[in-house]
Amino acid sequence: MELGGAQQLFARWLDAGTKIALALLAAGLLANVSGLLEPHLPPEQLARLWNLPLQEFLAASNAPTGWDWLALTHRGDYFNYLGIVLLASIVALAYLRMLPLLARHARAHALIAALELIVLFAAASGLLNSIAGG
Repeated sequence: MELGGAQQLFARWLDAGTKIALALLAAGLLANVSGLLEPHLPPEQLARLWNLPLQEFLAASNAPTGWDWLALTHRGDYFNYLGIVLLASIVALAYLRMLPLLARHARAHALIAALELIVLFAAASGLLNSIAGG
């Protein structure tokens, strides 16, 4: 497969991933609004806590931090995160899928894609935040 084929593969993955993410977002909205999935934090409670400083909000709402939200995807207000994460991750997933093809046919492009993946995964993991002291 030549570089053009890798670009088409990348585009197909972007298209499919975006459609799946948008479907998850729509399903999450419907589940949350309809009450099918009970929220972790009811909207009326959220309205009372919204103006608190972060640490007080986290303590009062028992809200997760970091990747701990994954344990709450059965809740209406956290199920939406699945679609958001997929939407934010689809470029990295498409690069990951395309990388072996680029490595065989366009090594310079493969190197650029690999470097982009390293930056994206470091950012998503929180590594860059911890290095910066945040």
